[in-house]
Amino acid sequence: MTARTERDAFGQLPEELRLQIVKLSPDPLSLRSLARASPAMGRMLDRYPLEIVGVVLDVTVPVQTRRLMGAVLKARFSRFPASLLEAQRVAKSDLTAATDAMRSSRLDRAAAAVHSLLATAENIHDWSHACLEHLIRKSMELRPSTYISLGDGYTYREKFEKAESRDDYLPQYTGPPSWVEEQRMIKAFWRLQFFLELQGAGSKGHLGTHWPEHEIDVLSKSSPDGFYDVFDFEREQTLTACDFIDAVTSGTITSLEAVHDNAYGMPILMDIDVTLSNQLTPSTDNAAQSEAKKCKQLNNDGKIWKKRQHALEISLNTTGSHSNLALKYARWVSA
Repeated sequence: MTARTERDAFGQLPEELRLQIVKLSPDPLSLRSLARASPAMGRMLDRYPLEIVGVVLDVTVPVQTRRLMGAVLKARFSRFPASLLEAQRVAKSDLTAATDAMRSSRLDRAAAAVHSLLATAENIHDWSHACLEHLIRKSMELRPSTYISLGDGYTYREKFEKAESRDDYLPQYTGPPSWVEEQRMIKAFWRLQFFLELQGAGSKGHLGTHWPEHEIDVLSKSSPDGFYDVFDFEREQTLTACDFIDAVTSGTITSLEAVHDNAYGMPILMDIDVTLSNQLTPSTDNAAQSEAKKCKQLNNDGKIWKKRQHALEISLNTTGSHSNLALKYARWVSA
């Protein structure tokens, strides 16, 4: 028995009580964290994956986002909407709930699907918050003008272009995003996530037995903002998510890195500044940090960084020569 298992107080509780506790997780991210932190709770999620995640989503996630997450979960079982129209209206129907066929699938497959869904939920949460924080920073850079009077012109556009104004307004920081703003952004990224998975399934021929060929062709030529049967403001929210991902992947936003090494379309988001600050501790000697930075500079040619767990193999608090430390760092930032 490992020390971690011995310290796990949840393991001393009866299974029935552990099951009820894990179902009280306040959101999908907390559920994943609990399952990873407690071996006993992790075993509960492996044993009752669909039951637990179904309860947590029903209680903690807004209905349309929950339907999108349900559609993604079904896609992980290779179960897709019956038609293009059904896929376009996936957030408006209750057809995304777990089916009897999913519940009767092998337990290890169900557990793997649920774990992958929770990992995706964490990634989407990261993308959503990074996007909102980026938008707040951009809004603080704006310098709107105070209108005084209209100028001359035949059209309102000409009058406003020649209007008298003064640049005396400085935007004020109003705090972090609200819960509503957060949920809107999360839903937009889930729309993008499901769309990418659906397109991926179509390109791999997984929809061939379900959809007519012309519908698969329509899907392949669709864009995320134009695919869904939603209101115009929801299309704009989806476009915002797409634009932010494009800005990160193109390198326009240099503080973030998008890692395209997962099987489900949406890249994994990494915060470069946070990752570096977590790894380069004050106890690290200057020579090692200098060599590490040189390695990063030499490899800064568009190559992607590995997943977060690969980055964590670097332990700058352990003893060792500068060259060994820099070598570990170089392996991390390259490949």
